[in-house]
Amino acid sequence: MGRGKMRILYIAFHNPAVETILGGMHDETLSGLPAFYYPFKMLLEQGHTVDMLLYSDRSYDFKESEHFKKENFIQVMPRGGRLFSIVFPFHLRREVKKLLRSRHYDFVYGLAEGSHPGVCAAAEMGIPCALRQFGTQEMANVLEPMKKGLPRIIRALKDYTYITLSMISRKSFVLATNDGSRADELYDILGIKKKKFDFYFWHSAVAIPEEQPEININASGNYPEEYDPMCLSMINRVADVKRQDRAARILGELHRRGYKFHLYYVGSLDSPVMHKQTLDAAEEYGVSEYIHFEGGKPQRECHRYARNSFATFQVGEWNRVNILYEEMGQGSLIVTNNNHSVDEYVEDEVNCILYDTEAEAAERIIALMSEPEKCAMLRRNAHETAKERFLTVNKRFGMEVQLILDTAQGKKSDFPEVI
Repeated sequence: MGRGKMRILYIAFHNPAVETILGGMHDETLSGLPAFYYPFKMLLEQGHTVDMLLYSDRSYDFKESEHFKKENFIQVMPRGGRLFSIVFPFHLRREVKKLLRSRHYDFVYGLAEGSHPGVCAAAEMGIPCALRQFGTQEMANVLEPMKKGLPRIIRALKDYTYITLSMISRKSFVLATNDGSRADELYDILGIKKKKFDFYFWHSAVAIPEEQPEININASGNYPEEYDPMCLSMINRVADVKRQDRAARILGELHRRGYKFHLYYVGSLDSPVMHKQTLDAAEEYGVSEYIHFEGGKPQRECHRYARNSFATFQVGEWNRVNILYEEMGQGSLIVTNNNHSVDEYVEDEVNCILYDTEAEAAERIIALMSEPEKCAMLRRNAHETAKERFLTVNKRFGMEVQLILDTAQGKKSDFPEVI
């Protein structure tokens, strides 16, 4: 390696960022997990060698990009045809150790809790290593009401095995997303002290245009490429916590009042249960022909769906998610339930519309239809809020890259633990 250049190993599983990386690393195709993709890309662009050990049983049409070549990609197929079988941790650990012996690495980075066995292998061999943690809110919500002590620990080990093990194993650091994941609270809930690593709890980043994207409010009929005043959107993976059924009920309330909006759901179908509940809600209100499941889309297309609809919904159990920040950055008109998850960012009738019931949401949308100047103000203020309050892609992911490089060189980071 050249002077100052590192060799870094990522341990990963299939996700949208992996698809983009293996597809030639074209930003416009990224449909999810920018927190994986952008630090990976930045490390490559800085001249570091980044290998990816991918534990996946899928077939990939691999396209080399400027910095990421075939020799950088190592795919490990699960034993027995099951991703997380009983042999999984032993198999992954063995494959990682084999790779660490054959290639020199300055740092090993595990993406998501399933990579824990591989990170442990690196720690045992004295290689600086860390875990990037995602989505622990459900675990915290389930464990907190339980009796303290052993019952919580047993449930955590049984149902959230690799998250729990990763909280007590040795590594250089854990970086978790400060977006309602409750990753910081989990240690107190389980009575675990952070003794064996540094813990960073940071907000994620948002691609925020310097200027608010233009919206032609006089256009109609070519949605999502152009604005359509009779289209609504919800940009989220179809999942139980996202509550797409609530959006269908708002649509139903609008139709009951004579306003024949269409509703477009954009996101991968992760929960057949929520998909059915949404279809059932639409059928109950007689609006089945007015809902459209568009599937997962690249980020740029998601942005068009959001800003070119009359309004876009965030109606989940918890709305402090990247897509909300992105929608604000796009100058979208956001309608969100009043569950207090994003109180520090939103203000009713200033940069969004808040509601308590689906009927109220419908009434407020109808009122906005005759107030174009107010709609423009809400969109403008949403964009300004995003510019003022959220971390940009370059700043936030640049910090993560520097944290990796500092750790690989044995330096103590100057970054705050909580952002």
